[in-house]
Amino acid sequence: MKTCRKYLTHVQKSVFEGDLPEGKLALLKRDLKSTVDRERDFVIIYTLNDGSKLQRDIITNTPDPTDNFI
Repeated sequence: MKTCRKYLTHVQKSVFEGDLPEGKLALLKRDLKSTVDRERDFVIIYTLNDGSKLQRDIITNTPDPTDNFI
């Protein structure tokens, strides 16, 4: 959580949000990859490109808990 707080606003439990330029987003991803337990933690980064297309980036190795939703 300390890593996310450096870049984003803490909104609820483990939820953070913010508007980052590409360079800062790359730094956030790099920092998260070096601090989270990739086998135990679950991290998703949602990106809105040009305000229209939603991109979902999972940076950990744990199974996606939402993959069984219809």
